[in-house]
Amino acid sequence: MKRAILAGIVVAAGASIASADVYADNVGNELAGGDLADFFQSQGFDHLDIVQVEVTNDNQFIYFDITLNADLDATNWGKYIVGIDTGANAGDNSTDPGSWNRNVDWGRGITHFLGSWADEGGSGAGAELRSYDGANWGLTDATYLGGGLVTASDAGHASGIQSIAVDFASLGLSIGDTFDFDVFSSGGGADPGVDHLSRSDPSTPDWGTQSVAGQFLSYTIVPAPSSLALLGLGALGATRRRRA
Repeated sequence: MKRAILAGIVVAAGASIASADVYADNVGNELAGGDLADFFQSQGFDHLDIVQVEVTNDNQFIYFDITLNADLDATNWGKYIVGIDTGANAGDNSTDPGSWNRNVDWGRGITHFLGSWADEGGSGAGAELRSYDGANWGLTDATYLGGGLVTASDAGHASGIQSIAVDFASLGLSIGDTFDFDVFSSGGGADPGVDHLSRSDPSTPDWGTQSVAGQFLSYTIVPAPSSLALLGLGALGATRRRRA
């Protein structure tokens, strides 16, 4: 099981975001002890090899910074996907349509699907948020729809970072809630998950074999530092008023 390196919460004047939980992944091909199948490594698909995922939040969004083992500006394809189980319902483990038809066995039901792409040559990064209501999947929002519930950034592509953010209220979550998740890289069509964050070994040997997730990770939404600071100032002000 992967463990998060808990960086803690930094409370500082002007701060507005909790410091990240960092979920490290094995890197490199399987012969060297990594979790990228030799088939993919031999093809030079290092942009599908997950190095780590940083997760953090402010008072509205959860942020996923997915670091890959290659310059994403140097490739013109790549899909980076987050499967989320909030526990709102039993979730779904089918591949259509919630998981973009990806050939993936999540090993459990997921309630939300955050699919993103890192396509250079002018189109940059984008993302969709899909939600399962207990019976059907639906498209909640997308970067091309402009609803503001999901965003994606290519600002870190030269460093191999695909950044995605999702409004946690759109997941039915609030500060203090914990959710389970997995992250995987993929290609197009009905491809499997090439590298799953939840596994320290290869999740699939090739494009034609279904990938299987490992044990999901978890993250708890915490108050942003500025909110904590404001709460502290509010308490101090209340104390002073009581003393006056």
